[in-house]
Amino acid sequence: MSGCKKEEASPAAGALRVSLAYATFQPRCLTLTVVDLEDASRTESKEVQVVQGVRSDTRTVAIFGREGWSRNLRLTATANERSCNGALVAEQSVEAQMPEVGIADARLDLRAEDLDNDSYVSNKGPRPGTDCDDSDEDVHPQATELCDGIDNNCANGEGDAPGAQEYYRDRDGDGYGDRDALAIPSCVQPASTATRGGDCNDGDGTIHPDQQESRCDGVDEDCDGTKDDDAFAVGAACATALGCQGVNACQSVSSAACVSAEQPVPWYLDDDGDGSAGTETAASCVKPAPGASTMRTDCDDGTSRASSTFIGNELCDRLDNDCDGSTDEDLTGCSATPWTEDTGVGASGARWNAVAPSGGNRGWLAGDGGRVLYVNGATFTAVGSCPGDWKAAWVASTGRVFIGSAAGKLATATPGALDTCAEVNGVAGSSINGMVGFEQGTTVRLFAVDSQGRVIRWEYVEGAPSQAAPTLVTQVAANLRAIHGLGPETLLAVGMEDVGGTERPVAWRAPASGSTWTKEDLGNTGTTGFLRAVRVLTPGLAYAAGDKGLLLERSGTTWTQKPVLTVSGDPVDLRAMVAFGRTAIYAVTSVVRDIQFFNGTAWTSVNVPPNTLNALEGTGPGDIWGAGSGGTLMRWQP
Repeated sequence: MSGCKKEEASPAAGALRVSLAYATFQPRCLTLTVVDLEDASRTESKEVQVVQGVRSDTRTVAIFGREGWSRNLRLTATANERSCNGALVAEQSVEAQMPEVGIADARLDLRAEDLDNDSYVSNKGPRPGTDCDDSDEDVHPQATELCDGIDNNCANGEGDAPGAQEYYRDRDGDGYGDRDALAIPSCVQPASTATRGGDCNDGDGTIHPDQQESRCDGVDEDCDGTKDDDAFAVGAACATALGCQGVNACQSVSSAACVSAEQPVPWYLDDDGDGSAGTETAASCVKPAPGASTMRTDCDDGTSRASSTFIGNELCDRLDNDCDGSTDEDLTGCSATPWTEDTGVGASGARWNAVAPSGGNRGWLAGDGGRVLYVNGATFTAVGSCPGDWKAAWVASTGRVFIGSAAGKLATATPGALDTCAEVNGVAGSSINGMVGFEQGTTVRLFAVDSQGRVIRWEYVEGAPSQAAPTLVTQVAANLRAIHGLGPETLLAVGMEDVGGTERPVAWRAPASGSTWTKEDLGNTGTTGFLRAVRVLTPGLAYAAGDKGLLLERSGTTWTQKPVLTVSGDPVDLRAMVAFGRTAIYAVTSVVRDIQFFNGTAWTSVNVPPNTLNALEGTGPGDIWGAGSGGTLMRWQP
């Protein structure tokens, strides 16, 4: 095939002269296709050149016979808008016969409308183009869309205009459109639409995004894909107040709670650190503390010397060491083990107010009239110069003793230098009645209490060229008589407070952090007078004793009253007390000379010293010392 405007000469062989006419539009791609009617596989197409800018024209194409083709042909002319890939806007086919010689004519006429001459054909008719308004040359697919009420680019209305916004169908009028409906782009908001989508129930105005779940009812109110979440957290893993694992579930339309199929069980704690648990605590689904067990394996969790798994063998110490229900069984002569009795120690009229054993049958005595005595077995050596009436004593593991006087002075002495003691003034001149210390390396942190409610700290550094002065920790409204603890954070101080002119027993607890001490709630003790002794056995167990035979037990944070010590039916004041467990507490009274023993249930007398004792202390239940009037020193060391 070849195309030309005019055919000037006839070919020597047969040929077809095809006229391709088009009007009222300009094809950008004009194509003639020839197909052999006897064999459709024989086909040939040619793009016919057109004159740009001419909307109506006729182009001529010459078709020459080809070897192997028949003479019967189908001629098809097509026109495309804008390019050969554009819309097919016109098409015509005719059948023609190739002459054996000479020239035969064929004509094809193509019609389409581009009335506004914008090179886009009207989208109406059998072969529509892409121009949605063929009367306006500014409206066509390549035009810039504007928010002007016209679909300038013949696509999506005004939805693709730069100023258009997406709207969503909103049937329930809650300001959120149906999340399953397609967005509606528009320059003007259509009726019953919203600018936000995501509504999971467009038929209920109370259900939409951007709100909190307000009802526990199995409905996803906030359309986040989860029912009854937010404050209800339904279905979320949780733990009950007793630590049982479960999931949150609705309890009513306004509340949810953790529901668990687990059943809490009682636990026993290992308060004394012996590896066996004996202190019962509340039922729970989780272990409340390291060492806790669901089985009780310790009959006295206030001492590491009583455990069915820790000791295993009985010792002569009035404790049920193997937790078999019997005490000191199979230990021949244990019950008859006598107390060592020394009188006139220091002087026949000596009054010892404090005793501080340090192990190995060594220890210290402190009393009135400047008497401070070092005990080494049966050898008693007085400190050469230590003036004062000494009321309290505590000994470090090095054998160094610390003492406090009725005048508020603190002093210290060591077995290696008994010629004198080193004195310092306290914070004030009130009687120091009790003390306890804690060691860290070469430093001793000593805590003392006095009659004016002061808690005093003295840090003594062994070997230092000079020592810091004592400092005031706190002052409470009480007359304090004793202090004890396992460390600075577990200290308890006891004594008496004045309540409207009546003396009441009182206890104060050191803070775990900070500086504010807390007054303990002792409950209704029903007594008056002082608490004169305190002993902290574990972080959760302590005992305090005082006037009117009062013995109190602190278990956890609760104080309870134990059986009162009476003589001839009357309660007696307890001067001193030392405890080694729930079933091993010793005390001395102001009425009789007996050393009393409490086994957890009842009081009994275990010894009758020759004189009244004022102080009790011990390094353990098998090393107990008592000291008092007449230079008396009692020791039980089975």
